Amino acid sequence: MYDNSLGKSDYRSLTVADDTDRDAEAPDEKWRWSSYSDDKGNIGYSRNLYKLQQTTIMYGDTHGRLEMISKGASSTLSFLFVIKGTIDLVDMKKRKIQTLVAGNATSIIDRADVKAKIHPGSSWVAYRVPITTLREYFERLMHRPYFQEQAFAPLHDFRSGSAAALYQTLCYVSEDLANATNSTRDVLTNVYERLLLAKLFMTKPDNVNTLNNLAGRRISPRYLQRAEAFMRENIHNAVTLDNISDAAGCSARALQRMFKEYRDTSPMHVLCEYRLSAAHEAILSGSARNVTDLAIHLQFSNPGRFSSLYRNAYGMSPSAMMRFHEKNT
Repeated sequence: MYDNSLGKSDYRSLTVADDTDRDAEAPDEKWRWSSYSDDKGNIGYSRNLYKLQQTTIMYGDTHGRLEMISKGASSTLSFLFVIKGTIDLVDMKKRKIQTLVAGNATSIIDRADVKAKIHPGSSWVAYRVPITTLREYFERLMHRPYFQEQAFAPLHDFRSGSAAALYQTLCYVSEDLANATNSTRDVLTNVYERLLLAKLFMTKPDNVNTLNNLAGRRISPRYLQRAEAFMRENIHNAVTLDNISDAAGCSARALQRMFKEYRDTSPMHVLCEYRLSAAHEAILSGSARNVTDLAIHLQFSNPGRFSSLYRNAYGMSPSAMMRFHEKNT
């Protein structure tokens, strides 16, 4: 088993410095980077990025003091592991500070009013995942739309448990990619990204419990699979329960029983979830500009009801999400 525990000397071999100008903003569209000298005049930082398909692994070291202020895009989640030194995470709006020391880990969403203060002589590893990528992968594992809160509980000591598995995998992936040839790197980034997302999924207890419950059941009947495929193909069309059961090849009552047993809900509720998920993707992609038109396009006859359901699923009304997306893209 690969081991890159805290304090191991070869950590530096994974952190090759990139270009770092004093007091310059790093090329990161999500955060504004500013470095300051310490009491001994040391300044600057170094970092190394490993880009996968849609996610990124970052290794960093500070020589002086570094501050990172979120631009408020709220579209990326970062898992942060402190290898050496101290990092203060500041929620300026709520006036809360979370201090992480060596061995601690937590997650951050790049919302407005979030600041990271990295002390001189600190080293860290971050795994950055677009929220849409995280949701898409989790939905694939769960076989249904994923509406749980994207924020993860602090991992704290990442030298044990699921947090350790994620950290060890990050180290292994980084080292392997650093030594990969151009001909193999594309294949590796695709495989490793799925592995890291799976490790990420397993760090959240609710996900593990749900997956265990699903694993304890029989494979979904082909009628249910046909029904869900029909729903996904018709999220923009008006369909009834009878339409769905006809496409599945069984009676409406039998289909309801199957959804209750295998999905813990009704067929029409799952269809609603698919439509809300499609609405969210339309807003994030910039293709939706009007709430009423979006609601009607996805067969929600009452835009007010659609807004309420969307807010319950994503924590923000569709109109507010549209304004936020337009402001930060």
